[in-house]
Amino acid sequence: MSQVTWTAGASSELQELFSPLEDFQTGLGAGLIFEIEKALVLVASHPRIGSYFEKPVRKWLVNGRYGLIYCPEPRRIVVLAMVDMRSDLGPLRRRLREWYGRR
Repeated sequence: MSQVTWTAGASSELQELFSPLEDFQTGLGAGLIFEIEKALVLVASHPRIGSYFEKPVRKWLVNGRYGLIYCPEPRRIVVLAMVDMRSDLGPLRRRLREWYGRR
């Protein structure tokens, strides 16, 4: 199983998703974290399970709404973003293209 590493940006985005859920109802944010942890176990065991988001970056849906955006590397999984897939994904796609040298 691959090691999972979170970028600072992805950690911040997770906090931005967690806080409003937890503020709305105690336990909702914790439930999301639990589902993300389950998804990470699956992704770490099967790194290519997610569909392509912007090659070589992949996505895995959590709770049918949240995108775990990650890049499988030889010895680890790098979580690049954690987003609500209903939001405007254009800026994220542009950022990933810049990171991976695709225009």
